[in-house]
Amino acid sequence: MKQIYFVTTLFACLQINAQKTGQPLVDSLIAALPSIKNDTVKARTYNRIFNELTFININEAMLYANKGLVFVTRIKWEKGVSVFQDNIAKAYSDQGNYDSAIFYFDKSLAINKKLGEKRNMASTYNNMGAMVQNIHSDYAAATDYYFKSFKLAEEVSDSTLMAVTLKNISVIYNLQDNFKKALEFAGKALLINQKMNNVNGVASSLENFGGVYAAGKKFKEAETFYSKALSLYEEAGNMEGVASALSALAIVYRIDYRKAIEVRIRARELWNQVNPFSIKSITNTGNIGIAYLDIARYDTLHTVRYGDIIPDNKDALLQKAESYLTEAVRFSEQIGEPDNKSYYMAALAELQEFKGDYKKAYYNFKAYKEIQDSIYSQASKNKIAATESQREIDQKNSELEINRLSLSSQRKGIWGLLGGLLLLSVIGFLLYRQGQIRKKNNTVLVHLNRELDDANKLKAKFFGILSHDLRGPIARLVGFLDLQANEPGMFNAEQAARHQKKISRSAQALLESMEAMLLWSKGQMENFKPEVKRLPVDDLFVYIAKSFASVDGVRFNFLNHQNLLINTDENYLQTIMYNLTSNAVKALSEIARAEIEWKAWKENGHIHLSITDNGTGIGSEQVKVLFGESNTTGASSGLGLQIIKELAKAIRCSISIEPVGSGTRFVLSFLENTA
Repeated sequence: MKQIYFVTTLFACLQINAQKTGQPLVDSLIAALPSIKNDTVKARTYNRIFNELTFININEAMLYANKGLVFVTRIKWEKGVSVFQDNIAKAYSDQGNYDSAIFYFDKSLAINKKLGEKRNMASTYNNMGAMVQNIHSDYAAATDYYFKSFKLAEEVSDSTLMAVTLKNISVIYNLQDNFKKALEFAGKALLINQKMNNVNGVASSLENFGGVYAAGKKFKEAETFYSKALSLYEEAGNMEGVASALSALAIVYRIDYRKAIEVRIRARELWNQVNPFSIKSITNTGNIGIAYLDIARYDTLHTVRYGDIIPDNKDALLQKAESYLTEAVRFSEQIGEPDNKSYYMAALAELQEFKGDYKKAYYNFKAYKEIQDSIYSQASKNKIAATESQREIDQKNSELEINRLSLSSQRKGIWGLLGGLLLLSVIGFLLYRQGQIRKKNNTVLVHLNRELDDANKLKAKFFGILSHDLRGPIARLVGFLDLQANEPGMFNAEQAARHQKKISRSAQALLESMEAMLLWSKGQMENFKPEVKRLPVDDLFVYIAKSFASVDGVRFNFLNHQNLLINTDENYLQTIMYNLTSNAVKALSEIARAEIEWKAWKENGHIHLSITDNGTGIGSEQVKVLFGESNTTGASSGLGLQIIKELAKAIRCSISIEPVGSGTRFVLSFLENTA
């Protein structure tokens, strides 16, 4: 889920054993320590050992950071003291010890401010950002630290530090689902690392690209970047990088559970050697648990190859899943990291719900929602955007100040009258330019306000349809549960089992409907606009069949003989079809041999989708609502149909109603050139 990117401070790279990497390099540096007489070289050697060990074993890295601090304190080298204080803080941060980490970061920062060491200050700010990001999930504070670091790195032209901070900013935007910004900053970091021929830096940037594409569901591209990163990490002997890349690769394997679990277990073995309390290590552990849970839930056809690491027993699979998820939650809590903790608490809630332990599932899901709401709130996103905007403003102000000083210097030698006329001309131009810019900005602002007003209206209608769509499934589920609670003796064992299965099926359909609508609403937070893509009609029919699988007494038929595809917005069209189907189900509540038929066909340059029922037909008031003859918005007068009309208009879909016997037939029509 997350990635930590720290940087090394102060000391230049040593040329000792330049051909070695990883543990062999560490061993040779440790062996060389006793023979080094020059204090500066010895201090730099301690620092190099620490930096190499951070990729291999964080506990050993901490040991040499403390040894280095003792040495530079003894020789009274303040610059070196700040570096090793920063190293100790990084080690504590890696171990999840927030209070100790912030204590040493503050001490290092104070010394660097006193000495005017901008590069080391930039490094410390970056490391503090990584700490608050990965331990406290405070993305707004982390972004502030990263931009402070980048500004100082630019001033001292430190390419390594610039690349690291750019990569960290990319991670923040990726976590906020702003993939465009994430790729922008990731690309800048990659270019810098390639120019420096920094193997670990390039690998880390490639892994970061993979993370952005994986978050955007582009798994083929993600696998390509992760594989390249893994090869470079192995070449450099970077065990932490190898573990990180393996953990990431498992994401792209998705439902290939055996392959994903095998890779994650291999990564887990490496993480246990390097740093079991790393954020990535905890994430890898939790995802192993989720994989076992998914096998238990979804592998009903036994497509997974069982044996060795995957037991062929549902109870054993659930036990493994619970063990890994519990460990991930416990470790996240120990290091004070709320995002991972809440994520795996939600997974535990799903497991407990699957086992029928609804009380524990409820409390875990409630805790998950409370933590997630605090982390991903709109206020947090606004703070991040404001931080970047403030940096750009400061940069522009700095450029304007430089230009002003340059003009002032040029005017010193100009005769007074000519200088006065020139100054008046400049002022007039600036005033005119300012007026033009203000006029342009006002036009943009009016346009944005209009778009915001339209979006707010659509959002209000969306929440109306949200309650409308959920009312029916919830009512059915409550009815099932009341029947089970109030009349427990009316069922024999076989009937009770069927009734329990019906309740589970209804609850699962309700949960999936809620997830689909809530995920759509999250993706539409900025503004409600259709996102057109090519959809198989069969997928739409599968969605309807699954959503109404728990409805008894109604026979569903789906006809798509031409295997048609439609270019439209999936969520808008699914919502329209769901509402029409829900209304048809209600109309058939008192009908014997009730039937609903969905049909797709192409005719006269149009693609049509129709729903037909054998109910009592639609009322005239509802027809008026749908075709704009009434502005009624009350629930009893057809709220669902009113919203269907608005959604259909947004995706350029026309709706018609045709009587069929005693029932009703709705037809959705799309132009063929858009379908």
